[in-house]
Amino acid sequence: MATTILLCRNGATDWTRDGRLAGRREIGLSEEGRKQAAALAERLETIEIAEILTSPLPRAFETAQLIADSHALEAARDRRLTDLHAGRWEGQKLGEIAASAEYKKFLASPLAESIPDGEKLTDARDRMVASIDQALADNALGANLVIVSHAGPLRILLAHYLGMDLATYHRLSLAHGSVSALRFEAERGVPRVLALNWTSSLSALE
Repeated sequence: MATTILLCRNGATDWTRDGRLAGRREIGLSEEGRKQAAALAERLETIEIAEILTSPLPRAFETAQLIADSHALEAARDRRLTDLHAGRWEGQKLGEIAASAEYKKFLASPLAESIPDGEKLTDARDRMVASIDQALADNALGANLVIVSHAGPLRILLAHYLGMDLATYHRLSLAHGSVSALRFEAERGVPRVLALNWTSSLSALE
């Protein structure tokens, strides 16, 4: 018996179109984001889901609610699944951030450096793992669970379970509305990564 956790990235926002870092801003889905979230919910319709947990930020909760509606479930908010605290970078254009001395310093040593006035990667990892651990403990072995969060935290979580150097998390790419899958087996301490950045049919997981 194994428990499968489906890690879903929220749909896009107007800030996505503008190339801005949303961080923890209370921003909902754009029209394109709603289409992405609806397509994600449709792909998950045939999978039996026991629980849906989501970041409380509107863009994630709206995505999770579309999934929940198709399964007659409630999406439960978990603050540990929220986006990275982006500090001074929140609201800035991604190109401007990438060109800044602060970002280059952070990228050179992301485990030693915090995001300016923001969060450390290790703190984000610890809160995400704690949420996963609780979800596993709260559900019977064999369940399928859905987690809706954001690109940064999900990439950090996947890097952790893949055994990657956490400083290389940014090498992973997750599209809006994508699914990555972890399978936890009772006899194994670490999960198998079944899928990464899926945006097509999930029939192989049924």
